[in-house]
Amino acid sequence: MPELGLAEIARAVGGRAEGVPRGARFRGFQFDSRAMEPGMLFFALRSATGDGHDHVRDLRGLAGAAAVVRRDFAASGPGLPLLRVDDPLRAAQDLAAHVRSRFAAVRYVGITGSAGKTTTKEFLHQILSSRLACFRAPRNWNNWIGVPFSLLQMKGDEGAAVFELAMSDPGIGEIDRLAAILRPDVALLLNAFPAHLEFLKTVENVARAKGEILNHLAADSCAFVNGDGPLLRRAALGRRGRIVFFGCRERGNDVVLRRVERQGQGSRLVIRFFGIEDEFTAPVISRSHVENLFAAILAAQHLGMKNDEIRRAAARLRPLAGRGEFRRLGRVTLIDETYNSNPEALRQALSWVDREFAGDKIAVLGDMLELGEKAAAFHRQAGRFFARLSFRRLLAVGPLAAELAAAARGAGFPAGRISCF
Repeated sequence: MPELGLAEIARAVGGRAEGVPRGARFRGFQFDSRAMEPGMLFFALRSATGDGHDHVRDLRGLAGAAAVVRRDFAASGPGLPLLRVDDPLRAAQDLAAHVRSRFAAVRYVGITGSAGKTTTKEFLHQILSSRLACFRAPRNWNNWIGVPFSLLQMKGDEGAAVFELAMSDPGIGEIDRLAAILRPDVALLLNAFPAHLEFLKTVENVARAKGEILNHLAADSCAFVNGDGPLLRRAALGRRGRIVFFGCRERGNDVVLRRVERQGQGSRLVIRFFGIEDEFTAPVISRSHVENLFAAILAAQHLGMKNDEIRRAAARLRPLAGRGEFRRLGRVTLIDETYNSNPEALRQALSWVDREFAGDKIAVLGDMLELGEKAAAFHRQAGRFFARLSFRRLLAVGPLAAELAAAARGAGFPAGRISCF
């Protein structure tokens, strides 16, 4: 983590220190009081489940620690070191933006889309780490809290740093704010699917919201945009920086994933870069993960890695928990895709399993959330699609998954092969 002085922090966040030694320096930044250590700065954030101001008292006796609090916070007890601001979350974001500017030599990558952000981030991190010091945001720290506190974990001596940008409610404007903090040198806009429709209502709005990652590109930045559909192409119109369209369709894309061939427990990718073809192999077989790897290869290449270097790193990729992870249970192969889902991601996963595995197949499907007023309709649509595949059984978990099961039964899938929980 960066070590920052009190005066520098106060200037960056517009705060007023109270009871903090003038020469104090902080070497860590937290929003979870349980993770605080001596010399760290705590940000008292509010959420739907609690208020960090209720835990400021826990800092007493922690040498060199202090808390960022609202200006109207009533401190109890003497000697509690505070930095008062209008909004502690906005202060964390402003401090993260300051750290990003301070570490300007690092090449920053921002990734967004309805699906595949974390997988693409992890693949790109593994590839880049084979050549240089690379930071990546932990787990799925990708929202208004996760992105700034990820930036506040950097050392500043990294060659590259990879982040994912996501949204929740209200959707419009969230990625814009995150992109303003990150100001990516390289942006990856992966896809726009029916997700977050609870507050975005239409896929067109999803594409517009995801396209906000392009709002803060510099003239020398580069954005890789999935050009297979019109929505993201439209979102990329008139943007600063270099826009490179990629995808599986020949027409209109600068870089094309021409073929994917199964090779044992891996895949061979044939990619055409502006008319020149090259091949890469990796131990991934899910089509969606292959497409995530495709995007990661483009970013790594733009950041200076040679294709031979990328090839060697891609061949050693490690699987990610909950994202196409394979487990052997005796004679059974368990494919773990539990991380997250939306209608298009589910369709892709089911199609891939149906195509790749010839034996008996059982699908365990749960509710897909944040789909808004059309949630039941999306699940029924998925059920009708499922009925056309060659699965042996369907185990549906949750009330929306029960809608999926009912639609599958109505479309001809045998009722005796369906169980709902």
